[in-house]
Order: sequence, then structure tokens, then C-alpha cells
Amino acid sequence: TLTTYKYLQSTQLTHTYITSVALVAITYFVMALACGTGKCGVVVLGCNLTAVFICELAMVEADRWHMIRGSVILLLMKLSSIGFDIDAGVVEPPDLLCFSGYSLAPSTMVFGPFVTLSQYQQRKNTVFGFSVLVRVCNSIVLSYMTVLLSTCVLSDLPNALSNKLVKAYFTAQSFRASHYFVCYLSQSSALIAGYGTDIRVAEPAQVEIPKSMSRVAISWNRPMHFWLKTYIYKKSRGLGQFVAALFTYTASSILHGINFQLPAVLLSIFIFSYVEARLREELAVYLDCCMGDRKSREICHHSNNAFRRAINGLFVLINVIQLAYLGVLFDSSPIQVEGYSWLNVLRYWTDLYWCGHLLALIGFLLTYVLKRANAARAQPQAKHRSD
Repeated sequence: TLTTYKYLQSTQLTHTYITSVALVAITYFVMALACGTGKCGVVVLGCNLTAVFICELAMVEADRWHMIRGSVILLLMKLSSIGFDIDAGVVEPPDLLCFSGYSLAPSTMVFGPFVTLSQYQQRKNTVFGFSVLVRVCNSIVLSYMTVLLSTCVLSDLPNALSNKLVKAYFTAQSFRASHYFVCYLSQSSALIAGYGTDIRVAEPAQVEIPKSMSRVAISWNRPMHFWLKTYIYKKSRGLGQFVAALFTYTASSILHGINFQLPAVLLSIFIFSYVEARLREELAVYLDCCMGDRKSREICHHSNNAFRRAINGLFVLINVIQLAYLGVLFDSSPIQVEGYSWLNVLRYWTDLYWCGHLLALIGFLLTYVLKRANAARAQPQAKHRSD
């Protein structure tokens, strides 16, 4: 309890609520004007992003903004989701009381997670039974275990290590453990508030044993992944899968703030996951083997699956290196308050010999070679069929 109180105290809760109430008031007025146009979601999202940019660049000090940014991001996701759901006919335009109650709900405002307006309206039907109590207790215990792991075990361990890559791995793991603390705490608050027993914020096992970088992106924060997939990716999928995925990662970068550090990491995750997905596709054709990062729901028609586990194990090892490479930027340096500049990011990655991007480049070249080989192999088969 004392740890939670200190955390709440350090986030400048007063400034969070002042900023949030102002955003809610502005958004409700804009939403009232945009309803019925079919562009309510886009207008609300644009209005909120403009307000956030103004706050970050001109109105709020950098250290204070860093403390309240998470809550503002959650609020922006909530407000824009209402606009998109109204356009899709999923919900009716809410009245001011429902709108402000959903937006400023204490159970999801500080730690999260993101929930939709429909989930908020249906929470009163949830029965707080024994199974919910067990999940709440489990989430609280796991939250304190991860914060102790992050602050008391992993924070000082890198200083005792000499190998750069191993040191980067434990630095990144300390950051990930602190993230799990917030996720489990937000999960417990959402369960107590009645958002159902199936709510799950993060999946640490999927991140710590990364079968693919795309699984890491999904499991890092499942509610945020749902928001990005539903309101960004699916809305822009008509432009093509690659463009939609790029828009999704760009939106995530913008939401996380205007600094070089986070966009660089998120853009790198997009590149790594895209190259890995294409490499898996070409390997599947070349080896006639299932190369997906999870079991296919359909019956497998590949004739050779002997290499599947070995190659997937190699992908896990590569992704562990990638997570260490990307996570080394999130150390306990005081500069983290404002985010690293591009010079600091380049310095950290240069110390690791750019191994993450070099692995992605090797994967890209291997994909190109396999694609040419698969095309050359397919030509005689097509000619034989035509004959």
C-alpha cells in the first residue's frame, strides 16, 4: 500500500486530473459537433493529438509531462475510441455524465488498462465472486513480485557484469519487470471495478520467451494492442497490409511522446517483426515446413516439419538478443525523465555494434535469396504442369 501511495504521489495526480478534465471537456464539445458526419473518430483523435502536442511542447514542463503522460495516453485512447465506435454504430453518443464517468474512471485512469465504452457500460452486470477475488489477489501478488524483482534484484545486477550484451539483457529485463508491475496493478484495479474475469493486460511469458517479435508487440500490452488494431490498423487496411502496419506503429510512436528514443525503438520493432514474418514465409516455402510462430488452426499440409522446432528455437534466441538490444535504452539514467536524444540512442546501439539492426539486415538478405530460390524452383514446376 505504501509503495502504491508513493507511486501515485510521484505522478503528480493533481496535474493529471486537471489536464484530463480539460481534455474531456474539449473532446465532448468537438464530438457533439462531429457526430453524424461519419468522421467523428478521426476528428476527435486529431483534436486530442493536437492538445497533447501543445501540452508536451509548450505548456507542461518535461519532467512533469513524463509523470502524467501515461494517464493522458490512456485518456486519449478512450476518447478517440468513442468517436470511432459512434461512426461504426457500435455505441450511441453518450450523455455528458456517462462520457465523463467513462473517461475519468479512477479504476482505469492512472494505471489503465484501456477499456471500451461498451465494457464500461456492461461492468455493472459483473458479479464479484470467488474467482474474481482469486484473480485480484494473484494480480496484486505478481505486481509486487515484479516491482521487487525490478528494483531490488535486476537494477544493480548489470553493474556487476562485464559482457555488454549480457549487461544489456538484464538492463532491459529490469525495465520489463517494472512494466509488468504496472500491468498487473492495472489488471487488479480493472478486476475490482467489475470489468470481467477474462481481462488480461500483459503476458510476460510471451515476452520473455519471444517466439516472434510480433508476439512481443501483442503481449506487451494487450488492451493497447486491441486499440491499435481496431482503430488504426483495421481503419487503414484498405491502403495495404504494409502501409496499415506502418501507420499502426507510427500511431503508437506518436502516442508515446515526441522524442527520438521511443519512435526509434517502435520503428525498429516494426522493421524486425516485418523482416521476421517475411523470412518465415520464404522458409516455409523453401523447406516445405510450418514456420509460423504458433500452431496453425488448419490442418498442416507441409511434408517436412523436422526443422521446425530447431528454426523456431533459433528465432527465439535472435529475438532475445533483439529485446536486449532495444531495452538497453531504458536504463535508470536521470536523462530518462525527458527521453534520450538521438545522440544517446546511437551511442548505446554503437556500444552493442548495432547487432539488432545487423541481424535484421541479415534476415532481409536471406529473405531475398530464398525468394529468388523459391521463384526459380517454381518455374520448372509451372512449365511441367503446362506441358
